[in-house]
Amino acid sequence: MVMMKLFTSPTCPYCPKAEKVVSKVAKDEGVVALELPVNTDEGMREALKYGIRGVPALVVDEKYLILGVPDEVELRRLIRKLKGGDMNEAS
Repeated sequence: MVMMKLFTSPTCPYCPKAEKVVSKVAKDEGVVALELPVNTDEGMREALKYGIRGVPALVVDEKYLILGVPDEVELRRLIRKLKGGDMNEAS
């Protein structure tokens, strides 16, 4: 299962757009997306773990880091590539 972690901040002007893109792609592609606000203890711990210093930032499958608002087409392409390794994928 592909997992996306979106790091946000309540004061970030770009985060709502990133949230919208990630939420739509997650729903359409059947993957899990978590939002982690960096103004919470858990969000800050996770951000430090990945070396994230700015938001929005998206970690995909613990392997890929996308800074800024993700491009929907590119994000879908990456997820489909990652899901291609799943034996259960019926696409």
